[in-house]
Amino acid sequence: MATANFKFRDKLLATKKLVKAVFYHDEEITDLLLASFASRSHLCLLGARGGGKTHGCEALLATISPELVGVAQGYLSAEMEELFARFNTAKLLQGQEEVITYKLTYARVKFFDEIQRLGPSAMCALFRLLTKGTIIYMGREVGAKPFWVLATANPTETETDMLNISLPEPLWDRFDAVAWVPMPRLKYLMRINGEEEQKKENMPKLWDEEALLGLWSEVESIRVPEVVDRITTIMVRITQFCKEAEGYDGSSLTEAQKRELCSKCNASYICARIARPPSVRAKRSLLRLARGFAYLAGREEVTLEDIKRAWPYVMRKRIRLMEEDEIADKTKALIKLCEDILTEIQEAKEAIKLAEELKNGYDRAKWAALERWVNSKVWLLEVKEELESIWQELHDKLMVKWEEAKRRGDKVTLLKLQAIAERKLPPEMARDFTADVELEVVLTPQNIAKIAKVDGKLFQALKLKMEAGETVAKLRGRAALAWINLGLPVKGGEGE
Repeated sequence: MATANFKFRDKLLATKKLVKAVFYHDEEITDLLLASFASRSHLCLLGARGGGKTHGCEALLATISPELVGVAQGYLSAEMEELFARFNTAKLLQGQEEVITYKLTYARVKFFDEIQRLGPSAMCALFRLLTKGTIIYMGREVGAKPFWVLATANPTETETDMLNISLPEPLWDRFDAVAWVPMPRLKYLMRINGEEEQKKENMPKLWDEEALLGLWSEVESIRVPEVVDRITTIMVRITQFCKEAEGYDGSSLTEAQKRELCSKCNASYICARIARPPSVRAKRSLLRLARGFAYLAGREEVTLEDIKRAWPYVMRKRIRLMEEDEIADKTKALIKLCEDILTEIQEAKEAIKLAEELKNGYDRAKWAALERWVNSKVWLLEVKEELESIWQELHDKLMVKWEEAKRRGDKVTLLKLQAIAERKLPPEMARDFTADVELEVVLTPQNIAKIAKVDGKLFQALKLKMEAGETVAKLRGRAALAWINLGLPVKGGEGE
């Protein structure tokens, strides 16, 4: 339910109304534009010529004060010196080095139209902008932070137009979100009357620098609950996982290798549907764009529904699906993948709970149940191995203390360490902590009454000794451990 009282949300909703007045398209595309804008999720809209992607961007940009916006539009093979920075030729002829920096470099909002037409040096500059927020020209670093990049691209022309190039995968990975803008449906085409351009020119400027920075700050403050963060992490990791790959890293394999391995593995695994997995940047982008959707809805924290909504846009260029060339609607396929992954995680809640319980102490039945889960959901192998690493780390720490106690001849500490090992570690690890020592314990009615609660046989034996007038007893093995675990006094020990 939307309950947040954000200062700039009404202005964002007013922006949406203005954009919709001239951009006739599915509301989801408008919401994506607004959520990306609000969260500073760098966005690239894909589409064929005439589909309205540039028009939609311009409608949004028209609501922002012009001094905040830098535009690279209509350039063919434009290079660094045409878009970002160049030497002042007149000064250079006088022996002075002065760099002229163009507006696009330091603008808060940077719009690149048809980025597949950029020249190589400009493409490299865009890559750095998306990565670092600055460009470097002749050793000088310039830029503005925070900032937002909005772009369009027409992938349908890259093979037929010599002025277009195929964009590299690392560049796509720097965009937080990528979406396909389809041709407008008939009901939208019927509304076009030729007045849209004039309406754009007359748009009120809602966003000055103070409002823009305030908006971005509010959206960044939106909370991501721990459970949502954890589920998002698992979602991304499931898409990356391959049990046959080095480090379980599916990205280390070529698509051909992945297909071959998947053909021999369990086809029901989620990872078998992914030919190329996303990078770790996917999680950051999911949370960033999800904050934008949450803000648009008026919520102060991100929900899984926001993550689901962001998923197809964040993953469009980051994931290549098996048989992707045969998939007609990738957005729909990605939504289905997201739903199936969430179902997978929901089904594995018991396994994750088992792993958390096993961190607190080894249990043979729970360990066997976790191993069965791994057989049905292979990505849980990492959960199992993390648990084994935790146990190994505890084993090594206990061993340091164990060796120190042996050198000191500290029987009480040895027994305490044995008790911890038997409770926390698997039997094969716990065997390294077997203390063959004998303790002299102090017998009192209070002490043996406490023993009665944990070991009835030991209680009876000690009771008989005390009734016979004995005040000290010798204990070994589990009897000694039971005494130590209760913190009862030992003759010559700390608790006497």
